[in-house]
Amino acid sequence: MNDTLDTLNQTYFDSNLDTNFNTAIKMCQNNYQYNELINFLNSEKIIEKQIAILALNKIQSKNDALTLVSNLVGQDGKIREAVAFKINELVKDPNSSHFFINEKVFDIFLQGIMDINGNVCRQIINLEGKCEINERFNKYLCKKLPESIRKILNEINTFEKKHKQYKINKRNFQLYWCLEALYNIIDVIDFSTIKEILFITGKFYDYTIREKTAKILAKIDNSEIDDLKGKLRNDENYYVRKYMCP
Repeated sequence: MNDTLDTLNQTYFDSNLDTNFNTAIKMCQNNYQYNELINFLNSEKIIEKQIAILALNKIQSKNDALTLVSNLVGQDGKIREAVAFKINELVKDPNSSHFFINEKVFDIFLQGIMDINGNVCRQIINLEGKCEINERFNKYLCKKLPESIRKILNEINTFEKKHKQYKINKRNFQLYWCLEALYNIIDVIDFSTIKEILFITGKFYDYTIREKTAKILAKIDNSEIDDLKGKLRNDENYYVRKYMCP
């Protein structure tokens, strides 16, 4: 049934590609007002969302920032990716960046870190705004990220052979990017809140997770993890071992 729906959706997309392209060209020729672009972000039409994301070059309020960021979840993958890039562009602007300093926005950013599209994850993890938004978001992550990682690990722990591989891969992928985000805040997070996590991920069956763990451990100087570092230094996988080199 799902394969049939996918085929129908693809056929519909292909048959409307020229129409959508021509519509997009016409819309790009218009000089839309700021409020029109924000309204487009609330539209159900993908083309209008795309135009708005491309054309926006500033944000004027916290509500508008939240409207843009809300499109980071529950949307087509291309929309989510475009929004992630646009956010990273706008937070560099001192006239717009402060509107993104909001816990509701940060909640969605955290979901973005766990997106199934690596480009979305990467853009949110590596926000390049001024120090204020980075400091506030990092402080948020120190509190929320360990909770998210534990939730993913608990879910992975409940998986049995009957679970489809794509479900397992999805959770592993989310764990991978959460650990990358953890690496970015390792200098400001309390070690005691992540110690248990690192002992679990350091023995994980997927080498990419052990690799991320080794990358994190390389930045930590604490005798409590010396044994774990020793095991990873002798890991069967080169990409894990390389982070443990003296």
